[in-house]
Amino acid sequence: METQYTWKTGLFSNRFEIFNQDFSVGELQKASIYGKVRGEMFGHCIMFRSRGIFRFNTSIIDLHNEQELGTIHFRSLRVKSIVLFRNREYHFRFENLLRTRWTLSDENVPVVRYYSQAFNGIITSYTSDEVLILAGFFIRNFLKQRSASIAAAG
Repeated sequence: METQYTWKTGLFSNRFEIFNQDFSVGELQKASIYGKVRGEMFGHCIMFRSRGIFRFNTSIIDLHNEQELGTIHFRSLRVKSIVLFRNREYHFRFENLLRTRWTLSDENVPVVRYYSQAFNGIITSYTSDEVLILAGFFIRNFLKQRSASIAAAG
């Protein structure tokens, strides 16, 4: 089943809003200096909790019961990440050099596709699992902000 969502953010906004047919269905905060980012979709609230300095790992926590749902392992701060969720591996990758297209795939089959313009974009999902939809969106934002931090420090 394919479902299309749109998302938008503002220049000074601290969150991304996610819509289905112009109805708000969720949001994802932009990165926090404390390594915690809250996401919500269809009432399911999760927290992405990142740890590490040079090698980052992120726990995906269900905020309703504080249980860990999965983890994200960042292989490099440029392109590759793996989501471990429900005993399966999902691979994140950018589809172009400008990083405006990216996918979250299960064994080379896209589960979620993402497209970004400046302050809005499209999410095409082949799963109804909001954790996976938010995870791919979180990874892109995390990598984008880490790249900006490295560039600013250099």
